[in-house]
Amino acid sequence: MSTIWTPRLEDFSGSKYEQLANAIGDAITRGELTPGTKLPPQRRLADALGVTLGTITRAYTKAIYRGWVEARVGDGTYVRMLERKDTGPLDLATCQQAVTDQATILGDVMTRMGRDPVRLAGLLDYHATHSEVQQETVLKFLAKSGVNDFGGKLVFTQGAQQGLYAALAAVCAPGDWVLHEAWCYPGLNRAAEALDLNLCGIPLVNDGLDLDELAACIERHKPKAIYLTPNSQNPACIGYSESQRQRILALARANDIIIIEDDVNYCTSTEWSQPIWQLAADAQSVVYLSSISKRFAGGIRFGFMLLPARLLPRVNRIIHAQCWMVSPLLIEIGCELIRSGGIHQHRDAWITSLQQRFLAMAASLDLEAKSRGLNGRLTLPEGFRANNVIAALASKGILARSLADFGGPANGIRFSLGRIPRGEEDEVFSRIHTTLADVLNQGIAVV
Repeated sequence: MSTIWTPRLEDFSGSKYEQLANAIGDAITRGELTPGTKLPPQRRLADALGVTLGTITRAYTKAIYRGWVEARVGDGTYVRMLERKDTGPLDLATCQQAVTDQATILGDVMTRMGRDPVRLAGLLDYHATHSEVQQETVLKFLAKSGVNDFGGKLVFTQGAQQGLYAALAAVCAPGDWVLHEAWCYPGLNRAAEALDLNLCGIPLVNDGLDLDELAACIERHKPKAIYLTPNSQNPACIGYSESQRQRILALARANDIIIIEDDVNYCTSTEWSQPIWQLAADAQSVVYLSSISKRFAGGIRFGFMLLPARLLPRVNRIIHAQCWMVSPLLIEIGCELIRSGGIHQHRDAWITSLQQRFLAMAASLDLEAKSRGLNGRLTLPEGFRANNVIAALASKGILARSLADFGGPANGIRFSLGRIPRGEEDEVFSRIHTTLADVLNQGIAVV
Protein backbone atom coordinates (compact mmCIF):
# COMPACT_ATOMS: atom_id res chain seq x y z
CA MET A 1 0.00 0.00 0.00
CA SER A 2 1.46 3.37 -0.98
CA THR A 3 2.21 6.15 1.48
CA ILE A 4 0.20 9.36 1.67
CA TRP A 5 3.44 11.31 1.90
CA THR A 6 3.01 14.90 0.68
CA PRO A 7 6.03 17.23 0.94
CA ARG A 8 6.26 21.03 1.33
CA LEU A 9 7.83 22.08 -1.94
CA GLU A 10 8.49 25.65 -0.78
CA ASP A 11 11.20 24.33 1.57
CA PHE A 12 13.37 23.44 -1.42
CA SER A 13 15.01 25.28 -4.31
CA GLY A 14 14.68 25.10 -8.09
CA SER A 15 11.75 24.44 -10.40
CA LYS A 16 8.72 22.49 -9.19
CA TYR A 17 10.04 19.14 -10.35
CA GLU A 18 13.47 19.88 -8.84
CA GLN A 19 11.82 20.87 -5.57
CA LEU A 20 9.93 17.58 -5.47
CA ALA A 21 13.02 15.54 -6.38
CA ASN A 22 14.99 17.30 -3.63
CA ALA A 23 12.14 16.73 -1.17
CA ILE A 24 12.24 13.01 -1.93
CA GLY A 25 15.98 12.89 -1.25
CA ASP A 26 15.57 14.91 1.95
CA ALA A 27 12.79 12.64 3.24
CA ILE A 28 14.88 9.54 2.53
CA THR A 29 17.95 11.00 4.24
CA ARG A 30 15.91 11.88 7.34
CA GLY A 31 14.24 8.47 7.46
CA GLU A 32 10.76 9.79 6.74
CA LEU A 33 10.69 7.62 3.62
CA THR A 34 12.26 4.29 4.55
CA PRO A 35 13.72 1.64 2.22
CA GLY A 36 10.99 -0.30 0.47
CA THR A 37 8.43 2.49 0.84
CA LYS A 38 6.27 2.97 -2.22
CA LEU A 39 5.96 6.56 -3.41
CA PRO A 40 2.44 7.91 -4.04
CA PRO A 41 0.97 7.25 -7.51
CA GLN A 42 1.98 10.10 -9.79
CA ARG A 43 -1.52 11.36 -10.58
CA ARG A 44 -2.52 11.25 -6.93
CA LEU A 45 0.56 13.25 -5.86
CA ALA A 46 0.03 15.73 -8.70
CA ASP A 47 -3.49 16.42 -7.42
CA ALA A 48 -2.29 16.73 -3.82
CA LEU A 49 0.45 19.23 -4.76
CA GLY A 50 -1.53 21.12 -7.41
CA VAL A 51 1.04 20.48 -10.14
CA THR A 52 0.95 18.76 -13.52
CA LEU A 53 1.44 15.05 -14.02
CA GLY A 54 4.51 15.87 -16.12
CA THR A 55 6.09 17.61 -13.13
CA ILE A 56 5.72 14.46 -11.01
CA THR A 57 7.10 12.27 -13.81
CA ARG A 58 10.18 14.47 -14.21
CA ALA A 59 10.76 14.53 -10.43
CA TYR A 60 10.48 10.75 -10.10
CA THR A 61 12.81 10.30 -13.08
CA LYS A 62 15.39 12.60 -11.49
CA ALA A 63 15.12 10.70 -8.20
CA ILE A 64 15.70 7.43 -10.10
CA TYR A 65 18.71 8.96 -11.86
CA ARG A 66 20.17 9.96 -8.48
CA GLY A 67 19.82 6.41 -7.20
CA TRP A 68 17.31 7.18 -4.47
CA VAL A 69 14.37 5.21 -5.83
CA GLU A 70 13.68 2.51 -8.39
CA ALA A 71 10.79 2.01 -10.79
CA ARG A 72 9.19 -1.45 -10.79
CA VAL A 73 7.36 -2.15 -14.03
CA GLY A 74 3.62 -2.25 -13.44
CA ASP A 75 4.03 -1.69 -9.69
CA GLY A 76 5.21 1.89 -9.08
CA THR A 77 8.26 3.64 -7.63
CA TYR A 78 9.99 2.48 -4.44
CA VAL A 79 12.67 3.87 -2.12
CA ARG A 80 15.93 2.00 -2.57
CA MET A 81 18.37 4.07 -0.48
CA LEU A 82 20.13 2.23 2.35
CA GLU A 83 19.20 2.85 5.96
CA ARG A 84 20.81 5.85 7.61
CA LYS A 85 23.74 5.04 9.85
CA ASP A 86 24.03 6.35 13.37
CA THR A 87 26.24 9.44 13.09
CA GLY A 88 26.78 9.90 16.83
CA PRO A 89 25.82 12.92 18.96
CA LEU A 90 23.80 15.77 17.49
CA ASP A 91 26.33 18.56 16.94
CA LEU A 92 24.75 21.86 18.00
CA ALA A 93 28.17 23.17 19.04
CA THR A 94 29.40 23.96 15.52
CA CYS A 95 27.70 26.80 13.66
CA GLN A 96 26.56 25.25 10.40
CA GLN A 97 23.81 25.72 7.86
CA ALA A 98 20.69 23.57 7.98
CA VAL A 99 20.98 20.40 5.91
CA THR A 100 18.39 20.29 3.17
CA ASP A 101 19.30 19.56 -0.44
CA GLN A 102 22.92 20.74 -0.56
CA ALA A 103 24.35 17.33 -1.49
CA THR A 104 21.89 17.00 -4.34
CA ILE A 105 22.54 20.51 -5.65
CA LEU A 106 26.31 20.02 -5.44
CA GLY A 107 26.00 16.70 -7.24
CA ASP A 108 24.06 18.35 -10.05
CA VAL A 109 26.65 21.14 -10.31
CA MET A 110 29.53 18.70 -10.54
CA THR A 111 27.67 16.59 -13.08
CA ARG A 112 27.17 19.63 -15.32
CA MET A 113 30.82 20.56 -14.97
CA GLY A 114 31.84 16.99 -15.79
CA ARG A 115 30.00 17.18 -19.09
CA ASP A 116 32.24 20.04 -20.23
CA PRO A 117 35.80 18.61 -20.49
CA VAL A 118 37.16 21.75 -22.15
CA ARG A 119 35.99 23.85 -19.24
CA LEU A 120 37.41 21.37 -16.72
CA ALA A 121 40.76 21.22 -18.51
CA GLY A 122 41.09 24.97 -18.17
CA LEU A 123 40.62 24.67 -14.39
CA LEU A 124 43.41 22.14 -13.92
CA ASP A 125 46.30 24.51 -14.65
CA TYR A 126 48.06 27.00 -12.42
CA HIS A 127 46.47 30.46 -12.69
CA ALA A 128 48.24 33.63 -11.65
CA THR A 129 44.97 35.58 -11.56
CA HIS A 130 41.27 34.82 -11.21
CA SER A 131 39.23 34.63 -14.40
CA GLU A 132 37.15 37.67 -15.32
CA VAL A 133 34.06 35.48 -15.67
CA GLN A 134 34.42 34.19 -12.11
CA GLN A 135 34.97 37.69 -10.75
CA GLU A 136 31.95 39.00 -12.64
CA THR A 137 29.83 36.15 -11.26
CA VAL A 138 30.67 37.00 -7.66
CA LEU A 139 30.40 40.78 -8.14
CA LYS A 140 26.92 40.36 -9.64
CA PHE A 141 25.96 38.08 -6.76
CA LEU A 142 27.14 40.66 -4.22
CA ALA A 143 25.40 43.52 -6.05
CA LYS A 144 22.14 41.56 -6.11
CA SER A 145 22.57 41.08 -2.36
CA GLY A 146 22.99 44.84 -1.90
CA VAL A 147 26.79 45.03 -1.78
CA ASN A 148 28.51 47.10 -4.51
CA ASP A 149 32.23 47.16 -5.20
CA PHE A 150 32.63 50.99 -5.34
CA GLY A 151 35.91 50.55 -7.22
CA GLY A 152 37.34 48.20 -4.60
CA LYS A 153 39.14 45.00 -5.53
CA LEU A 154 37.69 41.49 -5.32
CA VAL A 155 39.94 38.69 -4.04
CA PHE A 156 39.05 35.00 -3.71
CA THR A 157 40.17 33.07 -0.63
CA GLN A 158 39.99 29.57 0.79
CA GLY A 159 37.28 30.52 3.24
CA ALA A 160 36.88 33.81 5.06
CA GLN A 161 39.46 32.80 7.68
CA GLN A 162 42.21 33.14 5.10
CA GLY A 163 40.76 36.50 4.12
CA LEU A 164 40.84 37.63 7.75
CA TYR A 165 44.48 36.59 8.14
CA ALA A 166 45.50 38.26 4.88
CA ALA A 167 43.68 41.48 5.74
CA LEU A 168 45.30 41.68 9.18
CA ALA A 169 48.73 40.94 7.74
CA ALA A 170 48.28 43.60 5.06
CA VAL A 171 47.13 46.31 7.46
CA CYS A 172 49.15 45.62 10.61
CA ALA A 173 52.76 45.12 11.68
CA PRO A 174 53.88 42.95 14.63
CA GLY A 175 53.00 44.63 17.91
CA ASP A 176 50.12 46.68 16.48
CA TRP A 177 46.73 46.73 18.20
CA VAL A 178 43.47 45.38 16.78
CA LEU A 179 40.11 46.13 18.42
CA HIS A 180 37.28 43.61 18.33
CA GLU A 181 34.00 42.63 19.95
CA ALA A 182 34.52 41.33 23.49
CA TRP A 183 32.64 38.14 22.57
CA CYS A 184 34.57 37.21 19.50
CA TYR A 185 35.10 34.60 16.80
CA PRO A 186 38.03 32.43 18.01
CA GLY A 187 39.64 32.49 14.56
CA LEU A 188 40.66 36.10 15.19
CA ASN A 189 42.73 35.03 18.19
CA ARG A 190 44.58 32.44 16.10
CA ALA A 191 45.34 34.91 13.32
CA ALA A 192 46.48 37.61 15.76
CA GLU A 193 48.74 35.16 17.61
CA ALA A 194 50.38 34.05 14.35
CA LEU A 195 50.96 37.68 13.35
CA ASP A 196 52.10 38.82 16.84
CA LEU A 197 49.30 41.37 17.16
CA ASN A 198 47.75 42.76 20.34
CA LEU A 199 43.99 42.44 20.84
CA CYS A 200 41.57 44.58 22.83
CA GLY A 201 37.92 43.53 23.27
CA ILE A 202 35.15 46.16 23.29
CA PRO A 203 32.05 45.37 25.40
CA LEU A 204 28.83 44.67 23.51
CA VAL A 205 25.50 46.39 24.01
CA ASN A 206 22.08 45.50 22.60
CA ASP A 207 22.68 47.10 19.19
CA GLY A 208 26.44 46.88 18.78
CA LEU A 209 29.49 48.14 20.68
CA ASP A 210 29.91 50.31 23.75
CA LEU A 211 30.91 53.37 21.73
CA ASP A 212 32.39 55.26 24.69
CA GLU A 213 34.70 52.34 25.41
CA LEU A 214 35.51 52.07 21.70
CA ALA A 215 36.57 55.72 21.59
CA ALA A 216 38.65 55.30 24.75
CA CYS A 217 40.44 52.23 23.37
CA ILE A 218 41.17 54.03 20.11
CA GLU A 219 42.74 56.88 22.08
CA ARG A 220 44.68 54.46 24.31
CA HIS A 221 46.01 51.94 21.76
CA LYS A 222 46.03 53.77 18.39
CA PRO A 223 44.85 50.58 16.63
CA LYS A 224 45.38 49.82 12.95
CA ALA A 225 42.19 47.76 12.54
CA ILE A 226 38.80 46.98 14.06
CA TYR A 227 37.33 43.51 13.47
CA LEU A 228 33.51 43.37 13.53
CA THR A 229 30.58 41.07 12.68
CA PRO A 230 27.74 43.63 12.48
CA ASN A 231 25.03 41.66 10.67
CA SER A 232 24.90 38.58 12.86
CA GLN A 233 27.18 38.75 15.87
CA ASN A 234 28.23 35.31 17.03
CA PRO A 235 27.64 34.30 19.81
CA ALA A 236 25.77 37.35 21.16
CA CYS A 237 22.99 36.92 18.55
CA ILE A 238 22.61 40.66 17.96
CA GLY A 239 22.72 42.89 14.88
CA TYR A 240 24.23 46.37 14.82
CA SER A 241 21.86 49.28 14.33
CA GLU A 242 22.50 51.66 11.42
CA SER A 243 23.37 54.47 13.80
CA GLN A 244 25.99 52.21 15.39
CA ARG A 245 27.49 51.37 12.02
CA GLN A 246 27.63 55.02 11.01
CA ARG A 247 29.29 56.11 14.25
CA ILE A 248 31.86 53.29 14.13
CA LEU A 249 32.63 54.22 10.52
CA ALA A 250 33.08 57.88 11.49
CA LEU A 251 35.47 56.95 14.31
CA ALA A 252 37.48 54.71 12.00
CA ARG A 253 37.79 57.39 9.33
CA ALA A 254 38.76 60.07 11.84
CA ASN A 255 41.55 57.89 13.23
CA ASP A 256 42.77 56.26 9.99
CA ILE A 257 41.64 52.78 11.07
CA ILE A 258 40.64 49.97 8.70
CA ILE A 259 37.41 48.18 9.57
CA ILE A 260 37.57 44.46 8.80
CA GLU A 261 33.91 43.54 8.42
CA ASP A 262 33.12 39.83 8.60
CA ASP A 263 29.74 39.15 6.95
CA VAL A 264 30.07 35.37 6.87
CA ASN A 265 27.42 34.51 9.45
CA TYR A 266 24.05 33.61 7.97
CA CYS A 267 21.03 35.70 8.84
CA THR A 268 17.51 35.64 7.47
CA SER A 269 16.34 38.25 4.97
CA THR A 270 14.49 40.13 7.71
CA GLU A 271 17.64 40.22 9.89
CA TRP A 272 20.08 41.32 7.20
CA SER A 273 21.11 44.99 6.95
CA GLN A 274 23.44 46.96 4.73
CA PRO A 275 27.04 46.24 5.76
CA ILE A 276 29.39 49.02 6.82
CA TRP A 277 31.20 48.55 3.48
CA GLN A 278 28.02 49.63 1.69
CA LEU A 279 27.44 52.57 4.04
CA ALA A 280 31.02 53.75 3.50
CA ALA A 281 30.53 53.71 -0.30
CA ASP A 282 34.16 54.61 -0.92
CA ALA A 283 36.23 51.38 -0.92
CA GLN A 284 38.80 53.13 1.27
CA SER A 285 38.20 52.42 4.94
CA VAL A 286 36.62 48.93 5.03
CA VAL A 287 37.61 45.38 4.10
CA TYR A 288 34.52 43.23 3.50
CA LEU A 289 34.77 39.46 4.07
CA SER A 290 32.24 36.81 3.13
CA SER A 291 31.97 33.21 1.94
CA ILE A 292 29.41 30.54 1.13
CA SER A 293 30.22 28.41 4.20
CA LYS A 294 27.24 29.57 6.26
CA ARG A 295 25.06 30.17 3.20
CA PHE A 296 25.48 26.70 1.71
CA ALA A 297 27.91 24.31 3.44
CA GLY A 298 31.06 24.60 5.53
CA GLY A 299 32.97 22.06 3.46
CA ILE A 300 32.96 24.37 0.42
CA ARG A 301 35.95 26.55 1.33
CA PHE A 302 35.16 29.37 -1.05
CA GLY A 303 35.51 32.88 0.35
CA PHE A 304 35.80 36.33 -1.16
CA MET A 305 36.73 39.80 0.00
CA LEU A 306 36.31 43.36 -1.22
CA LEU A 307 39.16 45.63 -0.21
CA PRO A 308 40.71 49.03 -0.93
CA ALA A 309 42.81 48.94 -4.11
CA ARG A 310 45.92 50.05 -2.21
CA LEU A 311 45.86 46.82 -0.18
CA LEU A 312 45.53 44.50 -3.18
CA PRO A 313 49.23 43.91 -3.96
CA ARG A 314 50.10 43.02 -0.36
CA VAL A 315 47.02 40.81 0.12
CA ASN A 316 47.79 38.93 -3.08
CA ARG A 317 51.39 38.34 -1.98
CA ILE A 318 50.24 37.02 1.40
CA ILE A 319 47.74 34.59 -0.13
CA HIS A 320 50.33 33.56 -2.73
CA ALA A 321 52.83 32.82 0.07
CA GLN A 322 50.27 30.71 1.93
CA CYS A 323 48.83 28.54 -0.83
CA TRP A 324 50.38 29.71 -4.14
CA MET A 325 46.84 30.15 -5.50
CA VAL A 326 43.23 29.52 -4.51
CA SER A 327 41.99 26.47 -6.40
CA PRO A 328 40.35 27.54 -9.70
CA LEU A 329 38.27 24.36 -9.56
CA LEU A 330 36.91 25.23 -6.11
CA ILE A 331 36.20 28.80 -7.23
CA GLU A 332 34.32 27.49 -10.25
CA ILE A 333 32.20 25.17 -8.10
CA GLY A 334 31.27 28.15 -5.93
CA CYS A 335 30.52 30.29 -8.97
CA GLU A 336 28.41 27.53 -10.51
CA LEU A 337 26.41 27.28 -7.29
CA ILE A 338 25.78 31.01 -7.59
CA ARG A 339 24.89 30.90 -11.30
CA SER A 340 22.53 27.94 -10.89
CA GLY A 341 20.74 29.53 -7.94
CA GLY A 342 21.72 26.59 -5.77
CA ILE A 343 23.26 28.87 -3.17
CA HIS A 344 19.90 30.54 -2.61
CA GLN A 345 18.41 28.02 -0.22
CA HIS A 346 14.85 28.54 0.96
CA ARG A 347 15.72 28.11 4.61
CA ASP A 348 14.54 31.36 6.18
CA ALA A 349 11.15 29.99 7.26
CA TRP A 350 12.75 26.86 8.68
CA ILE A 351 15.44 28.77 10.61
CA THR A 352 12.87 31.28 11.89
CA SER A 353 10.69 28.46 13.20
CA LEU A 354 13.68 26.99 15.06
CA GLN A 355 14.50 30.40 16.54
CA GLN A 356 10.93 30.80 17.78
CA ARG A 357 10.87 27.34 19.33
CA PHE A 358 14.21 27.96 21.03
CA LEU A 359 12.99 31.24 22.55
CA ALA A 360 9.73 29.63 23.67
CA MET A 361 11.65 26.79 25.35
CA ALA A 362 13.87 29.30 27.19
CA ALA A 363 10.82 31.35 28.26
CA SER A 364 9.16 28.23 29.71
CA LEU A 365 12.21 27.83 31.96
CA ASP A 366 12.34 31.56 32.74
CA LEU A 367 15.79 31.86 31.14
CA GLU A 368 17.16 34.82 29.19
CA ALA A 369 17.72 33.95 25.53
CA LYS A 370 18.43 35.55 22.17
CA SER A 371 18.43 34.11 18.69
CA ARG A 372 19.73 35.32 15.34
CA GLY A 373 20.70 33.56 12.16
CA LEU A 374 21.73 29.98 12.81
CA ASN A 375 22.39 30.43 16.52
CA GLY A 376 20.60 30.66 19.84
CA ARG A 377 22.16 32.05 23.03
CA LEU A 378 21.01 30.99 26.49
CA THR A 379 21.96 32.62 29.80
CA LEU A 380 21.81 30.50 32.96
CA PRO A 381 21.10 32.04 36.39
CA GLU A 382 24.05 33.36 38.35
CA GLY A 383 25.94 30.56 40.04
CA PHE A 384 25.35 28.02 37.29
CA ARG A 385 28.21 27.17 34.97
CA ALA A 386 27.59 26.45 31.33
CA ASN A 387 30.14 23.62 31.24
CA ASN A 388 28.08 21.62 33.73
CA VAL A 389 24.97 21.90 31.58
CA ILE A 390 26.97 21.17 28.43
CA ALA A 391 28.28 17.96 30.04
CA ALA A 392 24.73 16.96 30.98
CA LEU A 393 23.53 17.64 27.42
CA ALA A 394 26.42 15.61 26.00
CA SER A 395 25.30 12.65 28.11
CA LYS A 396 21.95 12.97 26.34
CA GLY A 397 23.58 13.00 22.90
CA ILE A 398 23.54 16.79 22.27
CA LEU A 399 26.66 18.92 21.88
CA ALA A 400 26.60 22.65 22.69
CA ARG A 401 29.25 25.31 23.32
CA SER A 402 30.07 27.63 26.21
CA LEU A 403 30.14 31.37 25.59
CA ALA A 404 33.43 31.36 27.52
CA ASP A 405 35.02 29.91 24.35
CA PHE A 406 34.27 33.27 22.71
CA GLY A 407 35.34 35.42 25.67
CA GLY A 408 31.78 35.55 27.03
CA PRO A 409 30.40 34.76 30.50
CA ALA A 410 30.79 31.30 32.05
CA ASN A 411 27.02 30.94 32.46
CA GLY A 412 26.20 31.33 28.75
CA ILE A 413 25.56 28.59 26.18
CA ARG A 414 25.41 28.81 22.38
CA PHE A 415 23.38 26.37 20.31
CA SER A 416 23.68 26.01 16.54
CA LEU A 417 20.00 25.63 15.77
CA GLY A 418 20.54 25.06 12.06
CA ARG A 419 21.74 21.50 12.68
CA ILE A 420 18.50 20.29 14.26
CA PRO A 421 17.13 17.69 11.80
CA ARG A 422 13.76 18.29 10.20
CA GLY A 423 11.09 16.16 11.77
CA GLU A 424 13.07 15.79 15.01
CA GLU A 425 12.52 19.27 16.46
CA ASP A 426 10.06 18.12 19.14
CA GLU A 427 12.35 15.37 20.38
CA VAL A 428 15.50 17.55 20.34
CA PHE A 429 13.95 20.52 22.12
CA SER A 430 12.33 18.14 24.62
CA ARG A 431 15.76 16.66 25.46
CA ILE A 432 17.28 20.12 25.88
CA HIS A 433 14.34 21.31 28.00
CA THR A 434 14.39 18.24 30.26
CA THR A 435 18.16 18.46 30.80
CA LEU A 436 18.05 22.17 31.62
CA ALA A 437 15.10 21.68 33.97
CA ASP A 438 16.88 18.87 35.80
CA VAL A 439 20.02 20.93 36.32
CA LEU A 440 18.12 24.02 37.40
CA ASN A 441 15.87 22.08 39.79
CA GLN A 442 18.81 20.28 41.38
CA GLY A 443 20.67 23.54 41.82
CA ILE A 444 23.98 21.70 41.82
CA ALA A 445 26.76 21.02 39.38
CA VAL A 446 26.18 18.14 37.01
CA VAL A 447 29.18 16.25 35.68
